[in-house]
Amino acid sequence: MRKTEVIVDTCFLQKLSSEGKAIDNVKRILTELEYIPVVHPYIYEYELSLYSYFVRLVEEKYIRVISYNEFQKDTADKQTYEDYYDVLYEEMILTLEAMNSPKQIEKLCLHKHKGQTIYNTHKQGSSMGDVHMILMASYLQMPILLTEDSDIEMLRDIAKRRMRLGQYSLQILNGIQLIEEIAKKQDASISIKEIESILKAMKKRDAISSIKRVWRENHTV
Repeated sequence: MRKTEVIVDTCFLQKLSSEGKAIDNVKRILTELEYIPVVHPYIYEYELSLYSYFVRLVEEKYIRVISYNEFQKDTADKQTYEDYYDVLYEEMILTLEAMNSPKQIEKLCLHKHKGQTIYNTHKQGSSMGDVHMILMASYLQMPILLTEDSDIEMLRDIAKRRMRLGQYSLQILNGIQLIEEIAKKQDASISIKEIESILKAMKKRDAISSIKRVWRENHTV
């Protein structure tokens, strides 16, 4: 089976690693599914780098930080990326307002005269990183994004409407969905007892019974 590069975000890694207390659970789950984690440079700089345990995963070369020049090949690519960023961010605000979502995001007001850009500005709760991830996924045609953030699906759908993506589609999965995929594997190297332990560490005890049911449906012993 060929290994697949998948985009990971901070909330996914925090959940799967029990906020750094069980880092090996990240490796166990992703390795079992033949996934290689990669991260957007913006997410690394403004989020992951704040946690020493994630920095170590990058230093060990377990998580790869994708460089901007991998998806911005030239000046035209960079300009298009920035134009799409503005479009996606604005439509995300309008969509949240139309849905009467409890999450409301302010307009992206960058002080360009002070050198602020979408690359060097971080605003807590603004979802700036989410837009970056969706754009990188679209530019590189990456198949899977791993997150615990439900707003990412909305952004994916906005990108599909506003960008010329052809047949490309992005699958968005969370930690429980990954564990369910492992429970379906008849040749899984992780036992159901180990899966139960991982779920408890993730504070997802409520998912144990349904995951056990999936395991029983796919294992005779």
